[in-house]
Amino acid sequence: MRTMGKIKILTLALLMMSVLPACRVKEGQYEVTNYIGSSISNFEKKTNIDLLEQSKDVYIAEGKIQVIAPGGDVSSVTLLDEAKEYTIYGVAIGMKKSDAEKLLNDTFGKELNKTIDSANHSITYHYMNKEHELYVSFDIDQEKVTELSFYKAHPSDSEEETQDTARGELMAMIGDSKVYYNEAMVYLKSVQENYEKEYGKDIWEVDIQNDGNSFGDLIKDVVIDQIIELKIIVDKAKELGIELDSDEKADARAFAREHYEGLSDQDIIKYHMTKELLENVYANNILAEKVFETVTINVDNTVPDHEAQQITVQHILIKGTKTNDEGKEVALSQEEKQVKYDKVQSLLSKAKETEDFYALAEANTEADTIEYTFGRGTGPTEYSSAFEQAAFTLKTGEVSNIISTEYGWHIIYCVTDFNEDATTQVKENIIEQRRMDMFANVFSEWSTDYDVVINTEAWKSISFE
Repeated sequence: MRTMGKIKILTLALLMMSVLPACRVKEGQYEVTNYIGSSISNFEKKTNIDLLEQSKDVYIAEGKIQVIAPGGDVSSVTLLDEAKEYTIYGVAIGMKKSDAEKLLNDTFGKELNKTIDSANHSITYHYMNKEHELYVSFDIDQEKVTELSFYKAHPSDSEEETQDTARGELMAMIGDSKVYYNEAMVYLKSVQENYEKEYGKDIWEVDIQNDGNSFGDLIKDVVIDQIIELKIIVDKAKELGIELDSDEKADARAFAREHYEGLSDQDIIKYHMTKELLENVYANNILAEKVFETVTINVDNTVPDHEAQQITVQHILIKGTKTNDEGKEVALSQEEKQVKYDKVQSLLSKAKETEDFYALAEANTEADTIEYTFGRGTGPTEYSSAFEQAAFTLKTGEVSNIISTEYGWHIIYCVTDFNEDATTQVKENIIEQRRMDMFANVFSEWSTDYDVVINTEAWKSISFE
């Protein structure tokens, strides 16, 4: 193993949960079990439903859902006749009994008992595990789901699930925090999936930087650094008194469950994945984001318009060169230059009269791009600073004179000398960068308090195959 006394920040691992894959329920449906433990307001927001308080701790949407929420936190949900857009463990009202049983047997195993309700011509199956309890009613004749009731179970101490210790090899120690193989693989497999979707499975052996190291090795270094950063931030949250509220914990459970259900049985076994592990991963990432928000809340958010101002222009380019038979750009003869300059002068006259500069440009320009939006110092990189300087002298609706650059002759039209939307976005980017810089400075101080040990041999031995 190698020891690191101080960590250099490569990237802040604040939003890594955004790259973690998670399967979704059928479009237009909401899996309500994801929000057990969340507040009523969060339940309404996440499931797109309005609830009325029927009595103390009982909330309803007539004909659709009944929710029990002692102290304001959801502990029980019942789906009624009209709740077809909602599911419990993937089971929906109106689903065939055979399909529902398959889903529930995968989660709970065989039902505990069955009860016949002659008055409603239905039969109710009772399922239970160490965390949850479920009652599912089926119409006896049609064999379709008519009602589902889901509860958070309260097992006795002897029934509590023991923690799974099959976490794999110890990969890193960050202060008192330990990172095992299975947790590291949550991040690594997610990164792998995203890169392979974009670049294919052969990307990992490519020597991107021509330094003898594969892209796979580079990414593994980045991932382990991000995990280290995350663990330090999460540990510091305790000192700062920052913790997740009930809604944030519910979100972590929801993300974890969706992620887990998207994994293959092979990956679950191979990488020692559990819902508890994934819930911890998502909770850590949400907490890290919360730390970031708290630490940088007082950043200076004043950005003058002049500093962020973005303009939008369109232009016509007539090149001062030509392409020879070999495909190379070569200088024009004096006669050719005069012909082209005469054309530019003619276009300038038309540009000052037309009400559709873009159409004129589209029909005559020799440039690949007609319209640009940019600020000071960020003009089109393919042209010299003269282009940007000329553009910033124009007011909305004005047309420039002929601008000569090494590329040829330009005629610039100012669509707007203050693009409000683009300027607002740049302001937000500037403020966000200030926050990142502020947090990087704070994190740099934090990191000196932690000894980091990485199991280098084990980490390097991990393959993307």
